[in-house]
Amino acid sequence: MSMLELEGEEEFIQYWLDLEKKLKAPTGKYKLIVCDKFDYSDATVGIFDSLEEAMEVKAREVGEPNSLIEYLIYDDQGHLIES
Repeated sequence: MSMLELEGEEEFIQYWLDLEKKLKAPTGKYKLIVCDKFDYSDATVGIFDSLEEAMEVKAREVGEPNSLIEYLIYDDQGHLIES
């Protein structure tokens, strides 16, 4: 494996580690994220004590179906719980 390939792999791994850190909720919490697929932006809607609370807020936020907007819930491990 060349040095250039190794740098690309390291950058790829670092990108995913940074993304996981960004999406991860604080310990024992859930994070609701809104993603805009048109401009590839995202924002935190809120951090919640329970999955049920995050799901309730998501249900209120969703409104009219829109294929370019997606709401995602992540746990404190950075795993996608519900989309």
